[in-house]
Amino acid sequence: MNAEADKAADGARPRLEMRAISKSFGGVAALRDVDFVLKAGEVHGLVGENGAGKSTLMKIIAGVHAQYQGQMLIDGKPVHFRSARDALDAGIGMVHQELSIVPDLTVAENVYLGKQLTKGGIVDWRGMVKGAREQLASLGIVVDPRIRIGSLAIGLQQLIELARVLFSGARIVILDEPTSALSPPEVERLFEVVRKVRASGRSIVFISHFLDDILAISDTVTVFRNGARVVTEAASKVDKVWLIDRMIGSGHEGLEESYTDDIALDSKPDAPVILSATNLGAGRAFAGVSLDVRAGEVLGVYGFMGCGQLELARTLFGKNRPATGSLALEGKKLRLRNTAQARRAGIAFVPESRRSMLFYSEPVYKNVSISVLDRIARLWLKPAEERRIANGHVASLSIRPPRVNVLLQNLSGGNQQKVALAKWLTWPPKVLVLAEPTRGMDVGAKEDVVKIVRKLRDQGMGIVVVSTEPETVLSLADRIVVMKKGRIVREFAGEKISKDRLLEAA
Repeated sequence: MNAEADKAADGARPRLEMRAISKSFGGVAALRDVDFVLKAGEVHGLVGENGAGKSTLMKIIAGVHAQYQGQMLIDGKPVHFRSARDALDAGIGMVHQELSIVPDLTVAENVYLGKQLTKGGIVDWRGMVKGAREQLASLGIVVDPRIRIGSLAIGLQQLIELARVLFSGARIVILDEPTSALSPPEVERLFEVVRKVRASGRSIVFISHFLDDILAISDTVTVFRNGARVVTEAASKVDKVWLIDRMIGSGHEGLEESYTDDIALDSKPDAPVILSATNLGAGRAFAGVSLDVRAGEVLGVYGFMGCGQLELARTLFGKNRPATGSLALEGKKLRLRNTAQARRAGIAFVPESRRSMLFYSEPVYKNVSISVLDRIARLWLKPAEERRIANGHVASLSIRPPRVNVLLQNLSGGNQQKVALAKWLTWPPKVLVLAEPTRGMDVGAKEDVVKIVRKLRDQGMGIVVVSTEPETVLSLADRIVVMKKGRIVREFAGEKISKDRLLEAA
């Protein structure tokens, strides 16, 4: 833990203070009289279930939400931001879970995005390359500023986005789920940079559902629940069980299942094969992949970011066409030229990014019914029927708030993921492929998803769970294959397995 840092932070002056902050959306309270203090030179961890109020508070600090009640002070002076630009000008920067880099631009161009250097009225490319190299080197990041940022690993992209925020002059940095897509080595590299930033006297808010990460890097931890701050404590004085108790209270006995020493895999070798892949390959992404998906079984596909598992998931759904190999559904050869063919065959896919399949400015019921409109509204739309279908899923999946007319963008990430599942369950598929199904979720929302997936499995559906999170795979899978550098390197079935063994295999 960080006992010395905790002691230093205790004596530091408040850099940011939030007093009695309240915020509502459509009459529903998102924050209720919240007090929050961030000290200079401190890493302050923020935890809580999806919808607990963490992101809403951070968006107020970052100037995204201008309408709220209460008072915000920076260095003891009252402020009220009307826009994100106001917050940036005041020294506040936020690195969102969905990175805002421009993949086709160079590293230097991304570091200077919106603040390009000019000389004599034209862009000073040489100066930007030199400045970016120095800025990144100061954080221990060694990379050629002239290369296209989209060609870099996701962990390095995240560090460069953090560097851009720091380069803007931010003294308060908000990191939203910064480790959700990173491998263990990338996480430690990020932590090294965060420690350098803290040592420079800047303040960091670290939001994460990975409680181990929160405890490893934070000096102070604050727990949110139901729009209110529950408690603030030194990180060195608490542990994971303590955090979970305060995040969701009693009734979480099953939440620690994937963190125990050994998880028993209940594979079903005698169950009929629904989907099979033979020697499947797709260019440099993956090659020689052969696997079976059985009825009533969850097949976990685990590997670090970039190992090819996401490309495999897209290929199983027809988003990518394989260069080699073949697919078969219930023993019949399958040629998928597009996703429409996959849907008709009985294959569904929930991608790693919800934004790519949901309509955030539309109500819940439209997001649920979109996949079956061709079946319920051949000539004209039937909103009443759409709402009826959506109401059933809202109830069965415990989507909160339980109102089908609420805009999707006003739901928490965990509840948005449930809507993404509901979209496919109106006409249940034979095979459901889930990519990163619990990314960015708190322990409570993860357990909800686990229960939903297990219920679908018990109904006989074949499910493929693709994830870079070992806990997700361990909590869901009956059988696990591990991918590394585009190939399956290990299979675990009918045995007990620990998180450490899974990481070692990858």
